[in-house]
Amino acid sequence: MDGAAAMMTPDPYGSSIMDLGRNWWRESIIYEIYVQSFQDTNGDGIGDIPGVIQRLDYLKKLGVDMLWLTPVNKSPFKDQGYDISDYTDINEKFGTLADFEELMAKVHQKGMKIMLDVVFNHTSEEHAWFLESKTSKANPKRSWYFWRPGKRAEDGTLKPPNNWESLFGGPAWTFDETTGEYYLHLFSTHQPDLNWDNPEVRQAVADVCDFWLQKGMDVINLISKVPGLPDADVVDPSRDVQPALSMFTNGPNVHKYLRELNQRVLSKYDICTVGEMPCGVDKDEASLYVARERKELSMVFQFKHMELDSTQGSKWDIRHWELPELEGIFRSWQQHMLGNHGWNALYLENHDQTRALTRFGRTNDPKYRRVCAKMLCTFYMTLRGTPYIYQGQELGMRPPQTWSIDQFRDVETLNYYRIEYQKRKLKDPGSEPDMSDVLQRVALRSRDNVRIPMQWDRSHPNAGFTDPNVEPWLRMGDCIDEINAEREMTDPDSVYAYYKRLIHLRKSFAFLSYGAYVPLTFDDPDVIAFLRAQGPFRSMIICSFSKENIEWEIPHEIKINMAVLQISNYGVEEDVCPRRMKLRPYETRIYGLRAE
Repeated sequence: MDGAAAMMTPDPYGSSIMDLGRNWWRESIIYEIYVQSFQDTNGDGIGDIPGVIQRLDYLKKLGVDMLWLTPVNKSPFKDQGYDISDYTDINEKFGTLADFEELMAKVHQKGMKIMLDVVFNHTSEEHAWFLESKTSKANPKRSWYFWRPGKRAEDGTLKPPNNWESLFGGPAWTFDETTGEYYLHLFSTHQPDLNWDNPEVRQAVADVCDFWLQKGMDVINLISKVPGLPDADVVDPSRDVQPALSMFTNGPNVHKYLRELNQRVLSKYDICTVGEMPCGVDKDEASLYVARERKELSMVFQFKHMELDSTQGSKWDIRHWELPELEGIFRSWQQHMLGNHGWNALYLENHDQTRALTRFGRTNDPKYRRVCAKMLCTFYMTLRGTPYIYQGQELGMRPPQTWSIDQFRDVETLNYYRIEYQKRKLKDPGSEPDMSDVLQRVALRSRDNVRIPMQWDRSHPNAGFTDPNVEPWLRMGDCIDEINAEREMTDPDSVYAYYKRLIHLRKSFAFLSYGAYVPLTFDDPDVIAFLRAQGPFRSMIICSFSKENIEWEIPHEIKINMAVLQISNYGVEEDVCPRRMKLRPYETRIYGLRAE
């Protein structure tokens, strides 16, 4: 019975009996490590695998069960390692294969696991497969990628094979003079797309998976394109390239290819597989990837809540959103996945998304940093699914706000700034364009905001990330004295301490992982409240997203006479749970309820 059906019983907030379907990865806490920003041990300003080894005790004390490493494969690093040039070797920036094997051994000794982020939609332009592919049209690996001749315009100029726009801006095709044809790249020009329609490619990917055994999968729903690669619909006649998500997202063969990969390799191991599902994948499509009976992936990263503050898919065109929109997205995914044997990956931050404090807490006020970070932790870590913590999130880290454009390294950010600059310069060639509004958007949305190095202690200038006399690969954050792991770990009222307590609470009650999500608010502008219910067990979660003092009333159908306060981000003086509750800015509470 799904959450919606449960609401139709005589008790509108009644719980239901459901199959737990227990599995170790469903009950895990996963911590994402952006390796080059985590810990540097060799003094080059870049985090490395030995640095991860050095900080394992920190992660174990927090309550982490699995480490998710961003790509550590060989790469020319044109897109921070997501352009892989060798799937079966380690990037020398991060160490050696022996270092990785040592990491695996020590992680397993501590009872934890490792997940690798391996990108299979595309490779680097320096990958041996692509270098072979580009040598001639007759090369056996030519069909491992998408090569097409250009089209002649009316004026005789050569244009790309179709009008698709790259997800990083500009055409999705780049001309190569070696053979006089274009290759497809949905992301950077340095990341040519693999042709999964070729069975040899699928076998090669299976071999890579078999090599690593445990892995994560990035932008996996883009691997199947519409046959023939036709033009996308023209939505902006003034532009040569057009948005083409429908041409390459959730293509006609994507599920066939994933089931094939599962049968060949994934099903042989007791592993967790995660698919990133960008570009507007809805809950119906996502459940096809993760329903238990379909045997494709364990869980997916969906992006509906990450698109909430965007306009028409543009992350740089920021819109104001209301709290019922956020609640509606999570309620929809929670109940749909439960009713369709699926599973959610729970997250508010990752290596591509900015910090939750400014995005979902909608505050950059230091006064509210701790209480807001704790409230957001309560909100997403009490939902049904597997929670992910992104490095520094457990410290309540904020994005920097004072950078100039030359301090950013992210290719997506720099492309956006360059394109905006060129547009404005064309309109008024004689003057330097005002880019202040663009910098404001970059300060809010650039991927570098979460990629700043980890702040381990209050030492200046590098906060323990690397030696003091070394320049980090990316500028440090603006708040080393206030926010660092050393300070957080010794303060019982810190964000870190709260995460640790909440992780313990979640692991103590299986229904917080598996139970139904029963909403208590639908259109409240300030509060998201819900029950997590499983048979006779239930908890009530209350989260205020307001920076003001407010009042919120518990629905009269909820029996609170035996309610027990389990955790809160403020001191609570009431001996009993009040029906009408006075909530302070960003206050959150969890009450254990007794089902009668």
